[in-house]
Amino acid sequence: MRYLSSLPTELPSKTPSWYEVLAEARVGIELLDGLRLKRHLHNNLPRGDEHGKAHPVMLLPGYGASERAMQMLAKRLEALGYVVRQWGQGKNHGAVHKLVPPLKARIREWSAELGQPISLIGWSLGGYIARELARDLPAEIAGVVTLGSPVVGGPKYTLTAKQYVKMGFDLDAIERDIAARDSVPIQCPMTLIFSRVDGIVSWPATIDRVTPHARHMEANCSHIGMVLSPKVFRQIAKALADQRESLAN
Repeated sequence: MRYLSSLPTELPSKTPSWYEVLAEARVGIELLDGLRLKRHLHNNLPRGDEHGKAHPVMLLPGYGASERAMQMLAKRLEALGYVVRQWGQGKNHGAVHKLVPPLKARIREWSAELGQPISLIGWSLGGYIARELARDLPAEIAGVVTLGSPVVGGPKYTLTAKQYVKMGFDLDAIERDIAARDSVPIQCPMTLIFSRVDGIVSWPATIDRVTPHARHMEANCSHIGMVLSPKVFRQIAKALADQRESLAN
């Protein structure tokens, strides 16, 4: 569960190959591993309530996914002492500009209710959305963990690229807009978990080369397995604990 000491040199240039897409079938094994190791999954992991107060976490699903896809991750985090909420927006339809405003309101309300900032965990497109929320709500967000999220190019380097084109989106324009948004810094701790065998998002597009304090952890799992793999969960637990520690110092 180590962070990368240096960033990979590869830059995003294409969508995942069909070989990488077919390799997503390994998610079945990852799910079985998670169920098999359920009893021992939380051993020796830092808890979310270590200081007597449970830390709040909101989960954001990927494109085409609903809150149900995040339920296993939610239960694992709750067992570790975190207070977990789903994003409350139903299925992620991919229209980021429509999703962000209600999420801002939901985060502001929950943060004010608790009297503390909350952490965001975003899977795939959900991670991109989490980053955009963090740019605009620095006081309400304690940290962000992304799971295989396209932080470069949006959908351009993902398996959903053709779907976005059919919906009338200009992928090159989206890539330029995202690059322009990077001029607004993300102030909170940022951890990006990625996999070189990701069959949905081209992994070089999941690397943050702009945020100076961004930290990266490499996983060996499918894209779908990011929210199921016990190994990735341990990485998530470490990232959350390290982010909270950095805020306390």
